[in-house]
Amino acid sequence: MKSKALVSVTALGLLASASFSSKADFLFGVHAEAQYWQAENSGDFGYGATTDGWGWDDEGATRLRLSLNHFLPLIPNVMVERQMLESTGQKAHTTDFVFQGNAYPAPVDGSTSFVDSTWDLGHDTLTLYYRFFDNSLVEFYFGVAAKKFNGDVAVQVNDQSLRQSIDETIPMGYLRLTAGLPFTGLSVRAEGYPVSIGDHEVFDMEASFRYEFLDTLPLDGTISAGYRVLNLKFEGASGLYSDFEVKGPFVNLALHF
Repeated sequence: MKSKALVSVTALGLLASASFSSKADFLFGVHAEAQYWQAENSGDFGYGATTDGWGWDDEGATRLRLSLNHFLPLIPNVMVERQMLESTGQKAHTTDFVFQGNAYPAPVDGSTSFVDSTWDLGHDTLTLYYRFFDNSLVEFYFGVAAKKFNGDVAVQVNDQSLRQSIDETIPMGYLRLTAGLPFTGLSVRAEGYPVSIGDHEVFDMEASFRYEFLDTLPLDGTISAGYRVLNLKFEGASGLYSDFEVKGPFVNLALHF
């Protein structure tokens, strides 16, 4: 009788565990995500300790993400991202404008002139992380990442087109915490890259409400809405200094195979 009772309790425990682990990856799991971010852009860039003030347009931005979870111990899981991020801006050309060490004088006849600029802060991120908890109630991921910026800053001043490339790789820490409400498909998540290492400073974090609208054996689907903040300070990246902030609401679609 005792052995039967033990078997029954064990079976119930396994069933309960399975019911709260439908999103966990038993052997391997592939996660694909697409995020649309309605970004509000602000910040400065320049050469030297001071930067120039600009009025940037708010633009929509897209992030694509693919991650692979596995069961192998001690070997980190892998996630890759591509973030598209661009904006245009303008400032009054009332003082000499300096770009790449060259000064472009402002009009001296009192006429109105502007400097136009476009920046591309698009970047790729490689993240290696461990899953300390991974079920429908609690997720806790922790790891390291590298953000590689491969965009540029371009300006149009005095009928001249100038461009400065951005080629920087920034090491970062990665964190994810998700808490779910049992049997509802609802959850909240905080995720991102809260710390950077090196001369440049990057902070990239988001928080969201999530709903799992599809829960089948071969495929899960989740839609989420939240708010994201990206702060970026370059300290002499190819001579360029910057202090950008990009923030705003987003929607996200995730599929789990």
